[in-house]
Amino acid sequence: MNDVDKIVALLRSDAVERRIAAAIVLGELRPKSAEAALALGAALEAGIPLLQLHALESLARIGAKRALARIFPLLSSNDADVRRAAAKAIASVGEEVVPEIKSRMQTATPDERRTLDAVLAELGGKDAFSALIRGLASENADAAKAAALAVRAEVKGADGQRRRSYLAAIEKFLTSQKQKGKEAFGAIAAAIKILGYLEDERTIATLLPYVEDENAHPQVRQEAIIAFRFALQKTKPSARVVDALLAAASADDRTLAQTALHTLASLSLGDDVVKRLEKITGHKDIDRARFVIEHLGRLGGQEACRVLAKALVTLPKPYADAAATALGGKEEAAAPLARALLDLADRDRAWLVRNVIRPVAKKVPPPVRKELLALAMDRLGKGEPGWEAQLDVVRDADPATAADALRELAARLRKAKNADKALTVLRLLGRTDRVTPQDRLDLAILELHRSVKDTRKEMRASDEALRALGQILQKGGLDVGKALRQDRSLSMDELYYVGFHFAEEGHALGEELLAEVVKKGGRTKIAKMARNKLALAEKTY
Repeated sequence: MNDVDKIVALLRSDAVERRIAAAIVLGELRPKSAEAALALGAALEAGIPLLQLHALESLARIGAKRALARIFPLLSSNDADVRRAAAKAIASVGEEVVPEIKSRMQTATPDERRTLDAVLAELGGKDAFSALIRGLASENADAAKAAALAVRAEVKGADGQRRRSYLAAIEKFLTSQKQKGKEAFGAIAAAIKILGYLEDERTIATLLPYVEDENAHPQVRQEAIIAFRFALQKTKPSARVVDALLAAASADDRTLAQTALHTLASLSLGDDVVKRLEKITGHKDIDRARFVIEHLGRLGGQEACRVLAKALVTLPKPYADAAATALGGKEEAAAPLARALLDLADRDRAWLVRNVIRPVAKKVPPPVRKELLALAMDRLGKGEPGWEAQLDVVRDADPATAADALRELAARLRKAKNADKALTVLRLLGRTDRVTPQDRLDLAILELHRSVKDTRKEMRASDEALRALGQILQKGGLDVGKALRQDRSLSMDELYYVGFHFAEEGHALGEELLAEVVKKGGRTKIAKMARNKLALAEKTY
């Protein structure tokens, strides 16, 4: 008795451990022995999962053909590892086992069919693949889908010639199923799924009719759309493909629509497609619209930004908010959004637009800036609403020009004796970093005209005119005394009031202005008051 015979003999031992060890060793030795194969086959009937597992693994190595009758039943084992090992052992026999698998499929239960499909997938090869494809027709939708998933690795790993044979087999199968109508949707969907695994642009012609057929089962259309993603990896989609996907993206079936949208998002799209996506940005299904809006934001480019800008300006707030987020920081959005501000009457929407433009305001074209500024100055000068956002955009883009325009408008309003509006404009200018000492003085003088000029300390403490003049004196850059003395709009009462305050503060401007009131006032009461205040100030000093 040789060594192999001794090991084979151990497979009949009463000790399970020895039988398992013998099965493992035979798999490592791979003897060309019919006796060994038969003994391993016999060991499968012991009902011990661990022994069955190792016996099956060894049979896959040394030859499982003689033990097939005992291996097939194990495809239905309760042990998942045993089922997988049985499938591999059967597949190890090669394509000659395919007729046996076809025969067993005729009477197999659904669970048994799934395992037989797995064997065919493991086998690969033209005959096995054809058998698996034909078998899809006799399975329910879930089983057909499982069979398609099982064959994925084989299809993806096949060479060019084998892929062509697979394509021919699938197309032949799909043709045979057309006449069955919707009842064959599970088998058709599974076959289309496998078409996608081929990653072949030649499948597009086959897939298109399924995507376009609005009467087809949604699962069939969905699988065809997903298959497009694989087929179009290296090819730009045709107009017909895009039309089909856009139509599906607008379908009532939300799952189908989402699949179409995700597929469109995976493709390289030109401006013509972006224009057509505009319709979906306002779709009644907000989730669908938001997906398109977010995708356009990721896509970028002038056309996408134009579409998003329109959505931001015209669509209801939830859509507009999504568009605002998608446009954030995009330079291409500056021009279309700025142009939209020229005609936007909704102030809340205008502020939303302005906030989106802010980071890229310098990219607003100069001619559009000029129009925005002219519009803002016209409305501001007339006291009309709707100038704030427009002015802010120009101020972010070109603060110097915006400041000059405010300055010029204030001067025109003062000249037209429209002090209230001029004051509003100068206050705006005073809140910018482009304000000059003269601007502050002009503002202070207008505030002074409005002041109640109450010389009580607590009243002076809250006087905007005095506060503004104090800031000018503190910052420097202007001879405040000279400017006030030369301003013809100021009355003796106003000069006295300012002189009184700064005299109280111990500032030389107080004496300067009080002296001016004394000089110009003559024998008037206000001049007398100024003289008395000067006298008191001298005693204090």
